[in-house]
Amino acid sequence: MEIRVILVRPRNPDNIGAAARAMANFGLSDLALVGAFATDWGEAEKTWRAEASVSAIKAMDVIDAARLHGSIPEAAAGCDLLLGTSSLHYLNPERDVLPLRDAAQFCADRGSARLGLLFGGEKTGLTREDLSFCSAVVNIPTLPAQPSMNLGQAVAVACYELAGRGRTELRAGRKAAPPAPPEEIARAAELIAARLAAGGQGHWTGKAQLRELRQGLLDARLTKGAMTALRLLLKA
Repeated sequence: MEIRVILVRPRNPDNIGAAARAMANFGLSDLALVGAFATDWGEAEKTWRAEASVSAIKAMDVIDAARLHGSIPEAAAGCDLLLGTSSLHYLNPERDVLPLRDAAQFCADRGSARLGLLFGGEKTGLTREDLSFCSAVVNIPTLPAQPSMNLGQAVAVACYELAGRGRTELRAGRKAAPPAPPEEIARAAELIAARLAAGGQGHWTGKAQLRELRQGLLDARLTKGAMTALRLLLKA
């Protein structure tokens, strides 16, 4: 299984570098960033690449290949499964919660070939809106007195569990058709909301309602073919 690490609204270049170094430790190289820095990107990019290089020892190939995106669906393009991470300290998520140790089996059961693993920013983590794009929430069990981890440390622990260990002992899940990509699910939710609005149900275009639609489509585990059929129906 290929793994793409997606950092959502990271702020500290040292943490980006530490995440890249952790990825390199376990043979991962696919790094994407969403909403990194709020300042002028041209200047910010130079800054974080320069500063991240200090903490990304022997992992600058990961940093140099990192892609920058404006949204989670854009960053997740090509992934067939998205999992979000959370300490659960500030958030009661609207998704199923998995202990990290169960995440690999969850992916195997769904026949995932390319996982997108989301990590939130240092201050607030992933929001409910962010997690609405994910099939489940992964939690690294920690003590209640100190529930949250440094971003780079969290990436390291998750990469070890999902990519560092041998996975030959995992049983294969049911053989399934390719699942619908996350970006197609997000687009289908928008089409459903638009059709409902056209029928006089305009409240379905709100953020909370769109989130509910995305989560429902994810929980339905539609195949790529079924999602294509649904989108054709919605556009008819």
